[in-house]
Amino acid sequence: MSSTKTLPPVGAPSVGVQPRSRRIKRRGLGRRDTLVGFLFLAPLFIGLLVFRFYGFGYNVWLSFQKAGAFGPPTFNGLQNYQDLFSDSQFGVALVNTFKFCILAVPAVVIVSLLCATLMQRRFRGETAFRAIVFLPAVCLPTAIIFAFGWLFQTQYGLINAAIKGLGGSPVSWLGSSTGVAVIVTVAVVYLSFSVPTIILYAGMQDIPTEVYEASTLDGAGPVRRFFSITVPLLGPSLFFVILTTTIGVLKLFDVVYLLLPPEQSTSVNFGMTVLYYYYQLAFLGVGQRGYAAAISLVLFVLILVVSLVMFRLQRRFVHYGEDG
Repeated sequence: MSSTKTLPPVGAPSVGVQPRSRRIKRRGLGRRDTLVGFLFLAPLFIGLLVFRFYGFGYNVWLSFQKAGAFGPPTFNGLQNYQDLFSDSQFGVALVNTFKFCILAVPAVVIVSLLCATLMQRRFRGETAFRAIVFLPAVCLPTAIIFAFGWLFQTQYGLINAAIKGLGGSPVSWLGSSTGVAVIVTVAVVYLSFSVPTIILYAGMQDIPTEVYEASTLDGAGPVRRFFSITVPLLGPSLFFVILTTTIGVLKLFDVVYLLLPPEQSTSVNFGMTVLYYYYQLAFLGVGQRGYAAAISLVLFVLILVVSLVMFRLQRRFVHYGEDG
């Protein structure tokens, strides 16, 4: 018995094929959604173009100009960059910047690591301790910096009052390079340790408890577990904390600007950073905007080089699990 095959009516669309009008309508809806998406992203792109890319390009162009406070800039080639090698004040700012990095970055990492370790434990008052740890992240940095300035004030500061109470003589913290380094380092550490503590605490939460249990059965004590298990497995988090803290200290400005009075040139020289020196040249009426732009680009290259070196080193010292 032969089977008969029913054919679809003439003009009817075949199964699985959408009508042409529906395809055109869906294509039009897709284009409209794409246009709406670009319209929502347009303010972000415009902001990046105006305030980032244009500003950076203008700064590069300005670094090859001799630009004063008044009048149009004039092209002077590489003269601004050549002047950097003979500028003793820039050398002082560069040395101070690296000095603050050497002092503040390890201190921030150590304090953050200790606070994150304490947050792992259960004890009375742990809620208050966590609030104290996170307090610098929610307070105004300007208020914190002024508070440290009052603490280390020579005549009426609480630190010198405590030293007098113990029978010592008051210390002129702003009158020596060591005193300025102590004040700036303490202020930077207090301002910077809250967020790294949260990052390291989150990294500790991801370490499997089975690893600690196995090491305990093998006879490892708390100190051995911390240095042999916690620190190595926190490698990615520690690398992120060290990198971001280093970049932040290389761009240090607000602490020095608010702590050191401009009328005391000696104190300012003790705490002069590259970014603060750029601010002095570009905005305090000195009229060397082109030279200041060259300094800012040198700082940009310095941060880029330091970041690339750290990314190169992390391949050897940082392990990202089995896939790292």
